[in-house]
Amino acid sequence: MGEGSNIAVPRPWTEGRTSRPFFEDGELHSLQSRAIAYLRAGVAVRFQGPAGTGKTAMALRVAHALGRPVAFLTGHSHMTPDDLIGREAGFRSSRVEDKYIASVRRTETRTRADWQEGPLASAMRLGQTLVYDEFTRAPPEANAALLSVLEEGVLVIHHPEHGRDILAAAPDFRLILTSNPADYRGTAEAPDALLDRLVTFELAAHAAETETGIVSAATGIPRPQAERVVTLLRTLRLREGDRVESAAAPGAAGMPVSMRTAILIARLLVAQGIPADGRDARFVQICADVLRGRLSRSDTEAAVAACLGGAGISPTPPSGRGSLP
Repeated sequence: MGEGSNIAVPRPWTEGRTSRPFFEDGELHSLQSRAIAYLRAGVAVRFQGPAGTGKTAMALRVAHALGRPVAFLTGHSHMTPDDLIGREAGFRSSRVEDKYIASVRRTETRTRADWQEGPLASAMRLGQTLVYDEFTRAPPEANAALLSVLEEGVLVIHHPEHGRDILAAAPDFRLILTSNPADYRGTAEAPDALLDRLVTFELAAHAAETETGIVSAATGIPRPQAERVVTLLRTLRLREGDRVESAAAPGAAGMPVSMRTAILIARLLVAQGIPADGRDARFVQICADVLRGRLSRSDTEAAVAACLGGAGISPTPPSGRGSLP
């Protein structure tokens, strides 16, 4: 794949009207190819990794490659099985009056329950690819319905009028899951019975070259400048420790210094026409503003300045002010 290439990936919630650039190099291409092959064989896949490693983008890229309509769902702590399967959404009444005989009026009222189909049931019925993002943020009881789907390709539905019904998945239905590590705040352990029915890909930290390509593709910032932003944040990760949003670390900063952070900084630089240059005070300020709250220290500006002027980034220029390569 060389240095990598950029691919336009449609976003399902915009019905294909817009697309998001997606960077692909040899490492990512291999991972995607394996995931696509497993899905085409009828096996569900899961992308797991720390925040900001591109799990959702990867899932959407793989889903798009299958060539079927894509449905998208995000897990949350208040989800119930009905949010996946469907629920009663009220009642609808109809009234018929029989005036065949003038002296007799016969009125008949019929009431039926309206059923709102859930995204899992809908994707199974229509043969869509369902991307279930952050599925471990939903309670285990909400995700219990996935067991029969992954094992037998069926879903049990309790309809208020039809009673117990079995929905068999269309042949083209596929399921892609994403999740953070189990020690992240707000996540639940995925049951072994569920994980045993799918293939999990671990998305750990990317290589610097891959991260640079992703940041450049996602924001449009020139690759050399993307490399400077990535180098700065990788240096900060080493100095700060690769902290995550972990329930096991109370009091730690709530957000990691992730690739998503690099994308945010790069997007702000592009929007304001500011170069990623350590000698430009505006660049330093943007970095400090974005990183404040992500670092465990209060002197964010000093931390950024130390990295920009330190050997971890580049030699100090003659002016005595730090700059990125």
